Amino acid sequence: MRAYVALTANAKTQGYLPSFSPPPKLGSLRKKYLGLPQSCEVLLWTLASSINPSDFHPAIPNETLPQVMGSDVCGSVIAVESHCTRLKVGDIVWGDIGANVKVAVAGGGNTSTKELGAFGEFSLALETQLSVAPKNLNVLEIASLPKVALTSYKALTWYADALNATGIWAKRPTVLVLGGSGGTGTTGLQLARAFGASEIITTTSPRNFAYCASNGATKLIDYHSENWWDDAVVPADSVDVVYDTVGQSGTGDRAMEKLKRGGYYVTITGQLASRVKEGTHQAFFINSDTNLDNYKMLEDLVKLVEADRLRMKSLRVFDLSEVPLAFNTSQEGHVTGKLVIAVGKDAVQKPTV
Repeated sequence: MRAYVALTANAKTQGYLPSFSPPPKLGSLRKKYLGLPQSCEVLLWTLASSINPSDFHPAIPNETLPQVMGSDVCGSVIAVESHCTRLKVGDIVWGDIGANVKVAVAGGGNTSTKELGAFGEFSLALETQLSVAPKNLNVLEIASLPKVALTSYKALTWYADALNATGIWAKRPTVLVLGGSGGTGTTGLQLARAFGASEIITTTSPRNFAYCASNGATKLIDYHSENWWDDAVVPADSVDVVYDTVGQSGTGDRAMEKLKRGGYYVTITGQLASRVKEGTHQAFFINSDTNLDNYKMLEDLVKLVEADRLRMKSLRVFDLSEVPLAFNTSQEGHVTGKLVIAVGKDAVQKPTV
């Protein structure tokens, strides 16, 4: 099978292999990784994947080499274990298989690594990591969404109380999304709108103003010429939720100045405040720490996608052989939306392992 593979520890050496073997087999996830949830395994013909910052140099020990890389997956189910109950052969599914997991190491003990495998023509996942994909999108757009949609969904629901019918969201809050034009920013804007925010402020460049506005932003800040932390731009004590997808130094302390009492600051970059303002909350989380049992959340996201409330409207497509070029493009910064990887040669042709 075609695959993009880490050849040395921590993916310091990686490359495209037009004929990589063997392909994954049902049951091999439980043999390879420790402490997985009780779930059957599902074998996919991978149709598409996408690029995320965490995909560049994941923690990969010698024990799992060579390791097919890639986390976002859209694929067609070609085999399931006998105790699978939700998914069946022929289903088109989506998910994020970039979970942080443990693997046994030589001499005893274990170490942390990434599950991965989406940058290969065949991939393997737990059934609990997948759901049937949205039916209104093509496979490339489907593959662009899982990691960034799950991240923003968790940020706003787990850590900013978005599904609490009696909390701040019931009063149609003001939300500030830092970095509105990237993958997590794109989904953060749309989910904030879907959850009922009345004002959605975001930072971006002028060339992305129309894009961010189409995703729900009601106030646009040009980060080249304005600082969001200036009171003349965003007044103190005026925001209910700050969602940080950028990670600029000092963001946490600046966010605290903007939050109203009862407000939430959530970062996916680790830029926490040195002091939490009385009556506010802050949280930092890593999406990949909680990616082994996401199927119910994916099903919720499907409903939003099929209602046209969650999309990835800006895509740039690369072939699987062009993953290095996609990585370089991502690392240059200023990507609008997502970079996606076309893995399957023909999404109609039925594959054989």
